[in-house]
Amino acid sequence: MNGAAIRWVAALAVLVVTGVACSSAPAPAPPPPAPAAAPVLPPASTSTVALAVGTVSRTAIVHRPAGLPSGAPLVIVLHGAYGSGEQTRAATGWDALADREGFVVAYPNGLWRTWNAGHCCGPAHVHNVDDVEFLHMFVDEMVTQEGIDRDRVYAVGLSNGAMMAYAWACGRPADLAGIGAVAGALTADCPNPPAVNVVALHGTADRNVPIHGGVGPNSVTRYNYPTLAATLAPFLISDRCTPAPRRNDRAPLHVSTFNCAAGAGVTVAVVDGMDHQWPGAKSSDPVRKLKDKVAPAPLDATSFLWSHLRSSTTIS
Repeated sequence: MNGAAIRWVAALAVLVVTGVACSSAPAPAPPPPAPAAAPVLPPASTSTVALAVGTVSRTAIVHRPAGLPSGAPLVIVLHGAYGSGEQTRAATGWDALADREGFVVAYPNGLWRTWNAGHCCGPAHVHNVDDVEFLHMFVDEMVTQEGIDRDRVYAVGLSNGAMMAYAWACGRPADLAGIGAVAGALTADCPNPPAVNVVALHGTADRNVPIHGGVGPNSVTRYNYPTLAATLAPFLISDRCTPAPRRNDRAPLHVSTFNCAAGAGVTVAVVDGMDHQWPGAKSSDPVRKLKDKVAPAPLDATSFLWSHLRSSTTIS
């Protein structure tokens, strides 16, 4: 074999070795899997829900914040006598708080703009409307349609709406984790009150539902209301609260917090000189707006109630 042949054979050997080496190299790693698509959360929505209760259609405005997953709490805001869900929604700021805090808020409408809160008030009481059953059915509807957490349902209300919150807690103890009552009183029979978180707010100058009981000089019902102390007494017993509360007095606001053993609590806020109102509510009355600018409320009832209710759950 001459030199040229030897060089050709050597080159061929190099090619063969190189080819073997290349063919035995590991295959490139597969590309990483594409990231899973983020779950699509529902947009914000505000709608009117209609619910058939017997032969009567009942309605409520429901606001759900954007991006709220299932299992959220539900706050049900009950208007005062001769108010409405829409008026209460516009005045109290619950929608904005729901957007910040992440819960569904609903504003039911009472028939003839009133609630039958046991022994009071107005046409709903006269016609013996079963508002406890309506509100119970409404919660069932919200569990089914909105996926709310049944163990975190709260009822709050003003005046006749506050009375309805008390009556609902007494009539359907398993429905509610807490109630918030502004300028209201217990007007329903409640022989076995539930262990439930109660937040009550009242003004010392209330002339519709006097804090010390009786017929208020501005009352449209002429009902002889119990005192705030008598209203809360059954719940203090059922919650197994100590008789002496912890007090925080910063006039004109006085807050009493009871230490309770039943897994619930009772908080009472009394405002010196305040009349029959929802502190911090917006008003369409220019005279009231001017008055509020001069002497603003010492607290916002909406935020106050939620801050004391949001951590409570239904006690079985």
